[in-house]
Amino acid sequence: MTRRRRPVRSIVAGLVTLIATTSAFGDRDTLGTSEPAAIPTKTMAYKAKPRRTLTVYYPDVWRRSDKRSALVIFRCNIPVQREHFRRRGMVVVKAQTAPVNSGQLPKQSLEKIASLPRPRQQVEDTKSTIRFLRANAATLGIDSKKIVATGTSGSGDLALQASINRSFEDANDDQSISPRPDALVLYCSAFDGIDIWFVKSETLLARTIAEAPAFVTHLKDFARSTPDRYSVPLDHRAELIKQAVTLGKCEGIAAEEIARFQKVLELFNERDWQLLHPVADALKMSASRILPKEPLPPTLIMHGDRDHLLK
Repeated sequence: MTRRRRPVRSIVAGLVTLIATTSAFGDRDTLGTSEPAAIPTKTMAYKAKPRRTLTVYYPDVWRRSDKRSALVIFRCNIPVQREHFRRRGMVVVKAQTAPVNSGQLPKQSLEKIASLPRPRQQVEDTKSTIRFLRANAATLGIDSKKIVATGTSGSGDLALQASINRSFEDANDDQSISPRPDALVLYCSAFDGIDIWFVKSETLLARTIAEAPAFVTHLKDFARSTPDRYSVPLDHRAELIKQAVTLGKCEGIAAEEIARFQKVLELFNERDWQLLHPVADALKMSASRILPKEPLPPTLIMHGDRDHLLK
């Protein structure tokens, strides 16, 4: 998704100092005096099917016997953030998740889209990652009770999903191991994409009645309504806009009204996100709808004051 740049990096320094030096998650008391590890960075698989890997960035002075705090970063890649935490003694983990690429959707067939990785698999991967870190804490030299998860924008939501999502699980995971992070640091996160990227059926109908009433009886040819009253496009947005011209000419609809209906169809975002991320899945990942009754772990949420998601 395309968003305006936000002043995130400017607040990284203050944030990481807060996390890395607190009594709960700081590691200054565990800094060893031995030589740095021979291989300060290591990549390993945290699940076999589908294969997913993570890269571990060890502190300069690290021993296998350490019980360091760990910071796992989902999806986003901000080297200065990663290095800041690592230099303060944390074991930093960059985890690979399902390669969801919404930007390619307009170039794909519907059949191809049906076979692509989906956001729900990313949620499964975040939980698998944390379970792997806990199961292998002794080998990684980390404390299984001091795992911090972080991310920016959509990946901040993924970090939160690891804590609150109960719907999506990898069947191969050891379910006896908790996937919940011990703390969360979330930058400019988009917590509720369903109301940002999905079109409500009542909105689509109201706009069509007001701007292109001749198309009301034809809406079923462009979208279907889910039981939760969201409209799902039947094809790519670009194809639907072309279809409006063809149907409009066949029905003798004025060119001006066809153009207005094309504008209505722009309610479906340019990447046809609904085709990759079904409403049924999105509702089960909507943070405002699935927040559990139990309290979250210690959580820091930050937005820049010009972030359009802040409100």
